[in-house]
Amino acid sequence: MLYFMGAALIAGAVVHYPIDPSLYAIICVVGAVVFLLGTIVNEFVLADERPALSQAISLVAFSLLLSFGVGLVGGGIQHFEQFPERSAWMTPLGLLMSYVAFVAKDSKGRWRHLVSPFAAVVVVIAALAWLGMTALAGTISSDGHSHDHGSTTGTPAKSDQAPVEQEPPAKAPAEATEDGHGSHSH
Repeated sequence: MLYFMGAALIAGAVVHYPIDPSLYAIICVVGAVVFLLGTIVNEFVLADERPALSQAISLVAFSLLLSFGVGLVGGGIQHFEQFPERSAWMTPLGLLMSYVAFVAKDSKGRWRHLVSPFAAVVVVIAALAWLGMTALAGTISSDGHSHDHGSTTGTPAKSDQAPVEQEPPAKAPAEATEDGHGSHSH
């Protein structure tokens, strides 16, 4: 459960970071700590045999890398519509990062499995994801993404303010102006 909670916090933090860097940096650190707690419980407390110090340091480092990789994939996929350009690079990078970290966590077969036919499949999938998501990102306009549900016109409300109401834009007159041009936009 700690693994999933940590990865979920990291996923939300990495994708929303541009909205409020200080807040989402804190959430990301909390997610990393929660994920590390999961690693400690799973690999040290519940394990039949305890790893040596160097193996433990490696395990913790690769677990952190894995948590960020999973966070990049989850956040990139979930928020592709809101942040298409950002998600287009986050998702494939997260796939590669997750694969490397997951394989590297296993000290017995670490390097043997890192370069394998399955690794080639992961690289191809990451490349196709990047190409496909980049192409789709060009067709979607990102809206800056706000989770504010109190605003009625799309203008985000601050937490200490009432939602902002805006008047609809005034309609331009249909008559021609003095220079003979009608009302139109370019």
